[in-house]
Amino acid sequence: MNIRTMTAVAAGLAAAALAGCGGSGGVGSQPAATQTAISGKAADGYLYRAEVFLDLNGNYRLDSGEPFAITDSDGAFTLLVTPGDEALYPVVVRAVASNTYDMDSPAQPLPRGYILTAPRGMYGFVSPISTLVREKYETGTYASVAEAMLEVRQQLGLTVLNPASTVRSTDDYVALSNSSNMATRTEFQRVRAVARAMAGLMAGQMSSDVAVNVNQYRYIMGRINQNLAQICFEATQSANPDITAMRQRYVGTMPGTFVNMTGMFRNMTTTTFWNLSGSTMVPRNRGGMMR
Repeated sequence: MNIRTMTAVAAGLAAAALAGCGGSGGVGSQPAATQTAISGKAADGYLYRAEVFLDLNGNYRLDSGEPFAITDSDGAFTLLVTPGDEALYPVVVRAVASNTYDMDSPAQPLPRGYILTAPRGMYGFVSPISTLVREKYETGTYASVAEAMLEVRQQLGLTVLNPASTVRSTDDYVALSNSSNMATRTEFQRVRAVARAMAGLMAGQMSSDVAVNVNQYRYIMGRINQNLAQICFEATQSANPDITAMRQRYVGTMPGTFVNMTGMFRNMTTTTFWNLSGSTMVPRNRGGMMR
């Protein structure tokens, strides 16, 4: 099933089931009585017309029989799933080139697609941050999702700038970056800026409209993980960071042969990622954390 067919089918289901409401979906041929609804949002900025599905076989692509939906203009989605499956399988979001809109820049669709995901059972807010947390945790080098998230907070500099930070991968940083509380707004504006840069670095990782090169995808996420402190620094120093240059520096050229990427996600929760230079926090290793 190609992207145009999937989009048309999903849109038709949504229109028939919830006239005037976006973000609903269906699943294969399962009767509605056996299903339960789970809802969440997808974002770099809120993603409109992105595909969302419960990935039952772990291949990061929408297959026949998998629950799916299309996001509405608030990035919202609802999946109808077999009860219990939401805790067993991860949700995947596919931003589709020329079809999905990032509502931070809604004038035109995304020129390049990318994949977002989240740890299984944590579908409330799917973003580049939740994607990195999932990829960390699934290497088996972290005792829990919470431990992987702690390391992400350290990499982003949040626990340095604000030792009380409790930012989670499921937090809606789009909404919270507009909080009336100054400390909350500042912290989540930082997360939002980094997530935007991460999405730019991830874009273009798919080999075609229907297939996902999983090795290539995980290589890109591993490189982002290795260099996240520096990516964070650059993304928060400029309103318009040079994503093309950052992609060359921090992702680089895809290797011809892919190897085990677990080493790119080794547990570094005791590592110091930031130094104080004058009155400015800077990455500990300006050349990349693990090179």
